[in-house]
Amino acid sequence: METKISKRMFELSEEIRGLTAEARVLGNNGELAKAKEKIAKMHELREAYETEKELFETEKLLGTEPKEKKLVGADGEKPTQLDLWTKALRKKFRNDDANDAYKATILTEGTAATAGYLVPQDISTAIREYKTNRFSFEPYIRTEKVKTKTGSRVYRKRGTTAAFQQVDEGGAIPLIGVPEYEQVTFSVKDYGGILQVTNDLFSDTSENLRGEIVKHMAWCREDTINSKVLSILTGKTETALDGDIASIRTALITLLGGAYTPTAKIFTNDDGYAYLCNLQDENDRDYFFYDPRTGGAPAISLGGIIVPVVQVPDAVMPSTPAANSKTEMPFIIGDLEEAVTNFDRQQFSIAASNEATISYVTGAGTEEEETVTVSAFQNNLTFFRAFMRNDFKSVDSSAWLNCTITA
Repeated sequence: METKISKRMFELSEEIRGLTAEARVLGNNGELAKAKEKIAKMHELREAYETEKELFETEKLLGTEPKEKKLVGADGEKPTQLDLWTKALRKKFRNDDANDAYKATILTEGTAATAGYLVPQDISTAIREYKTNRFSFEPYIRTEKVKTKTGSRVYRKRGTTAAFQQVDEGGAIPLIGVPEYEQVTFSVKDYGGILQVTNDLFSDTSENLRGEIVKHMAWCREDTINSKVLSILTGKTETALDGDIASIRTALITLLGGAYTPTAKIFTNDDGYAYLCNLQDENDRDYFFYDPRTGGAPAISLGGIIVPVVQVPDAVMPSTPAANSKTEMPFIIGDLEEAVTNFDRQQFSIAASNEATISYVTGAGTEEEETVTVSAFQNNLTFFRAFMRNDFKSVDSSAWLNCTITA
């Protein structure tokens, strides 16, 4: 028996075969959306193929078909490759898995074994950073360099003066009270940490790994200062504010006092910052603004008093959940330079060694507690040690308020 197909049928079948192979590769690679697009196009071509087939067979019955080249062998002849493919194509229309054998003949990058290993990967070892809002309380507090581990500072007590009394001519001048003083003592503590890095890593990486380690340790120092300062500021008894502008003004002028009002700042987190941004007067005018006198720094106007606002990230000074699905937002109001002093005995330092030996304890407080000793020389490591000596002290407890607003 002799079988013929039209030239158009052959062209459509070629396109269907190509789309089928592409869809199979995309499906194997997990690109399902692209695979579905190929399948949709394939269905359109299959409909066009069936239409062409009906037209061609009708023309054959009527004897009006164009003279086409015979594309398959006659009976008794060895089937050609096109014979086999045409048979496989018809089977494909009945079974979607019939084309797997054809897929195996395509060299693609979708599978590692079929040329995937030949395609280079776009890999970058450059160290990138997510955008982050780093913050440090260090610029806002007082830092004092000291030369000894322990010491003290003398402050005059408040309220140790009185007005002079009127004296009659020739009369005896009365005695006055003596001033009183008090000490603020400090005792420097050591803070530090060690980071272990293999020397193989230094040899094999092309990135500035040492610079990354220094930055990491500098951020650890920053976090240490923040935690120590916050423990002092939040350790004071909380003052709950109503949240309106009047309560903030009262806290600043009355509770904090006029001695600190001119230099006071409001420190709050992202929640509190947004809360201040939304405060408005009865004419829908914002109390919050950006002060042109300080280069556009954020501030809030409290009836003639301009108070700078410092936004502290939530990660540093988080809000706490309150009752009824509300949020308790932190507000530190005051002059932190008068409130907290950092007694710095030794500047922050970083040292490195590839010969040192360190010991550390694992499983402390348990039955599996163990002291581990590591030799940098023996294990081909480099130890990086960060070290700082400081004492953070509350000097003037009247210089700030630990406030909260629940919203």
